[in-house]
Amino acid sequence: MITAFIMAKVESSKARDVLNSVRELDEVEEAHLIYGAYDLLIKGVFKTPESLSSFVVDSLRKVDGVKDTVTNVCAAYE
Repeated sequence: MITAFIMAKVESSKARDVLNSVRELDEVEEAHLIYGAYDLLIKGVFKTPESLSSFVVDSLRKVDGVKDTVTNVCAAYE
């Protein structure tokens, strides 16, 4: 399994709607609004690198209000 933390920049007027939409996606274990350079922090677990890529490109980036993402893949999971 691959654990990834994905940070997203979102349109400020849609932040809560984006959060609620992201939390409904199957791969998402946690999602939180945060302060700083990014607006949203998402924890997801994926079976393959391809499923992670598909999630980011085909699901997350298509959520209305998501402007930009950065994906951080965990080196090890304990």
